[in-house]
Amino acid sequence: MNKRSLLVRTAVVAIAAGAAMPGMASAQTTEESARSGGLSEIVVTAQRRSENIQDVPVAVTALDSNTLDNMRVKDVQNLSGLAPNLQISSQGIQSIPTISMRGINSGTSDNAVDPKIGVYLDGVYIGRSVGAIFDLADIQQVEVLRGPQGTLFGRNATGGAISLVTAKPTGEFGVKAMASYGNQDSLRLRTTVNLPAMGPLSVKVSYLHDESHGWMKNQLGGQKMNYSARIPSFGTLTYADRLGARNVDAVQLAAHLDMGDVTADYRFDYTDSKTVGAPVQVLGHTGQLAGLTQAIFALQPYYGGITNFVGSGKPLKTVANATSVQPLTVQGHNLTLTWQASDNFVVKSISGYRKFKQKPNAFDLAGTGGLLFTQTQLGAMLNPKLTDAEKGAIIAANPPGPNDHLYTLLTARSTSQKQFTQELQGIYTGDVFDVTFGGFYFRERSPAKNVLGVMQPTVGGNVIATPFDAAFGSGINVNTATNKSYAGYAQATFHVTDKFDIALGGRYTKDKRKMELIFIGAPGLGSGGILPPGTYRKTFNEFTYTAIATYRPTSDITGYAKISTGYVAGGILSAIPYDPEKLTSYEIGLKSELFDRRLRANLAAFLMDYKDMQIQTFQDGVQRFENAGKARIWGLEAEFTAVPTDGLTLEANIGYTNFKYKEYLSAVGGVVTDVSDIAQPTYSPKWNMRFSGQYNFPEFSSGGHFMARLDGRYRSTVALGTFAPDTPALEKLAVSKGHWIVDGRIGLVDMPFMGSKVGVSLWGQNLFDKDDVALFGPTAIVQTIQYINGRTYGLEVNFAF
Repeated sequence: MNKRSLLVRTAVVAIAAGAAMPGMASAQTTEESARSGGLSEIVVTAQRRSENIQDVPVAVTALDSNTLDNMRVKDVQNLSGLAPNLQISSQGIQSIPTISMRGINSGTSDNAVDPKIGVYLDGVYIGRSVGAIFDLADIQQVEVLRGPQGTLFGRNATGGAISLVTAKPTGEFGVKAMASYGNQDSLRLRTTVNLPAMGPLSVKVSYLHDESHGWMKNQLGGQKMNYSARIPSFGTLTYADRLGARNVDAVQLAAHLDMGDVTADYRFDYTDSKTVGAPVQVLGHTGQLAGLTQAIFALQPYYGGITNFVGSGKPLKTVANATSVQPLTVQGHNLTLTWQASDNFVVKSISGYRKFKQKPNAFDLAGTGGLLFTQTQLGAMLNPKLTDAEKGAIIAANPPGPNDHLYTLLTARSTSQKQFTQELQGIYTGDVFDVTFGGFYFRERSPAKNVLGVMQPTVGGNVIATPFDAAFGSGINVNTATNKSYAGYAQATFHVTDKFDIALGGRYTKDKRKMELIFIGAPGLGSGGILPPGTYRKTFNEFTYTAIATYRPTSDITGYAKISTGYVAGGILSAIPYDPEKLTSYEIGLKSELFDRRLRANLAAFLMDYKDMQIQTFQDGVQRFENAGKARIWGLEAEFTAVPTDGLTLEANIGYTNFKYKEYLSAVGGVVTDVSDIAQPTYSPKWNMRFSGQYNFPEFSSGGHFMARLDGRYRSTVALGTFAPDTPALEKLAVSKGHWIVDGRIGLVDMPFMGSKVGVSLWGQNLFDKDDVALFGPTAIVQTIQYINGRTYGLEVNFAF
């Protein structure tokens, strides 16, 4: 019996889950202790009613503000590993996340590609991957929903969704403040002020500052490179002194207006960040240009050049990266109007306007900014008419100056985006059935400018046109993406019996894409583009659906079976046209609370058929974006929370994902070939686990108590590239090896002080200093690797009244 038949038969025989979650839910964890000293109830506000998360037939993990603070979750990236089969990392550039959920990767840096995993802030869809990692100034709860979201959510997604929910104003005066200082000169300050209610109006303001000087010195720090000859507006960029540094300020404003049957909630957020990419090192030479890059590397000791070559050794302590500060501002407005039309019917309007701007910046994706080599020397190497002796003579006679660099892959970019979303919802709750229906509109405009240089020499600190541009595809890509999306949806849950429900839902989506392509200089073959300059339009229509069955034999057990579909629109990326991707998912799950709520155990199994999945790769410096073909993904998930004794909470998450390409048709060199036998999944390990324990000691007679927490996260070995390098020894190095990351915190909590409460704690992350774990590693002519930050630690003080 194949896996699909087994899963479907099990689903039919087993169980299924009740009223489906009607949209992007906000969630909260109650502060009241559960009965018998057991687990607290997690309440999910699912827009039509509040439900215990254990009753919701969705594979979802909810994390409240206390958990986020104790685990020092500062931004979206820090959520990695906190839910089964969820991995998040940056692509070197701190503002661009790679989010992997159940084997599906989301996070292409180009603004023309829709995310496969939706990120939502207070119900508003974040349209672009750039800027999706914004700091969390005052987040009340995070929900991670796994599996395709193709019915009730703002945009279709094949992988899942992450919902960030900010705290509402309390209407009572109060101040909460936090200050933390640690190694690497890290400083984090956060203050939230709730103002007294002014009649029906309540207001809250939050401010956050977060900075760190980074974890590695840049040997090119302070050097300048002039990009004006390529794009005048880029001017001269200065390379950062420290790599991995950050300086962020964020503000949030929340207002709640209660007018009886009608309420209005307004949210404003603003983030101003200046970050620096992670250090990039070189593992080895690969591809068709390996001989050329090896020869250039071999000459560097004679010129004082820096190769950043790590090979099979330990990570370097310092590198030379042509990476500048990356300025990014993100701003958002959200207005939610709710009308309680009757006891059974609610109408909602969710309006959102968001924008971001990323100013010109450079990131040394290839880690070769320290190479010194001239345009004349490169020309001699590439001239087939010269003998080796003649080439050697020319190379020797034209040594590079101190700012005559050569990049195997040079990248610099600027981009921005503005988006508007509008959603109208109707929510009916009845004894026989519940219905959620509505319409959604999305519009965005996103211009981008990119400088791309493949085997790019610079002259005296200037990036200029060279005779090799056409051969290697160096040049400029300037484009503007304008996208619109319209959708109508409905989902009904029928209460067949007191214990059995059936939910059916559907969504029809129309996506309209417009891409204006402008190329200046060489046509940018290195970007993989095949389209000439011009304006291109595409329209995609898709119907997606969900069907769920729920069975609750007791109040403490929920079982469900679910089939759902997801879709991500096609479009044009850097002159590369691509088609939509589609996914069908089969899932069964069981949620339970046992032993008088001392143990919560949630299990899920899934099987997904993937068609035309969108894949981004680099081959010999040429970017490729294509629809791979077919894949089959299946896996298991388990989440456990236990309170074996009062004060002690134990948590465990375990995820397993088995990803297999069934067909991967790739056009390399003009020949279409099925490479499914050598293609491999990236950034999504087979195994991932999290084990956490927290003990709250008994309270002192005067109030307050000690606490101690330990968190360990594991993920198994995973490849860094879709295709294995052509050198077997290099293939073994181009991986993120299996590893544990352990974090911890100890401190005093809620100590009374002059009518307020004070807390002091010591925190540590990556306690065992695992600094040889790969974070990212694309093939940029040479095979690169980027490692995670090592051990960080510090002191934190909290104050509230």
